[in-house]
Amino acid sequence: MPENGPAEARVTDRGSARRHAFLCAAREEFLARGYEAANVNEVVRQAGGSLATLYAQFGNKEGLFHAVMEDQHARFVADFLTEDADHLSLEEGLEVVGLQVLKAFLKRDNLAFYRITIGEGAKFPHLLQRYISAGALTVRGAISSYLTNRPAKDGRLVSAPEVSASFFLELIRSRHHYRALADPEYAPTDDELRAHVKATARVLLNGILAA
Repeated sequence: MPENGPAEARVTDRGSARRHAFLCAAREEFLARGYEAANVNEVVRQAGGSLATLYAQFGNKEGLFHAVMEDQHARFVADFLTEDADHLSLEEGLEVVGLQVLKAFLKRDNLAFYRITIGEGAKFPHLLQRYISAGALTVRGAISSYLTNRPAKDGRLVSAPEVSASFFLELIRSRHHYRALADPEYAPTDDELRAHVKATARVLLNGILAA
């Protein structure tokens, strides 16, 4: 069987570059207009290429929207998997991880796509369930992984780290995330976010280690 040559590699590279260009343009179009008002012809105009190529890549407007949401989920995960907290104490590490998670939730693009997904939930219920559950599952998994086999200052381990991670996630989001979803102008300071996360970590550890 002949090996893939430079020409085939160039074709693949061009295809990947075109897909990336479509995704970037579609992301901006959906952010600006929402799903219903978004225009695939405008996506093609911004990205270059042709409508036929876009449909070959994504099938239709719905397929393009699904691909953009998957890309947005990957961006969301990358936002909070940035800083290593393994060298810190359990409480300090929770504060670092919690602040990363909260800032990721509060990024303007993540908030905007969350609103779009909720707004289109009746039209795409499976997409809504997948996007919401996948995001929460990824965050809970990261927090649970951090809690597993990591002793507190007195040497005790956190029992049921997955349950504790769920509590921590909801406590982290409760005040700021939901308010930011309802009010696009809401912009808490870094000091406010740090204080919220610090208090959340303390409440969680006091509760689960006292049990």
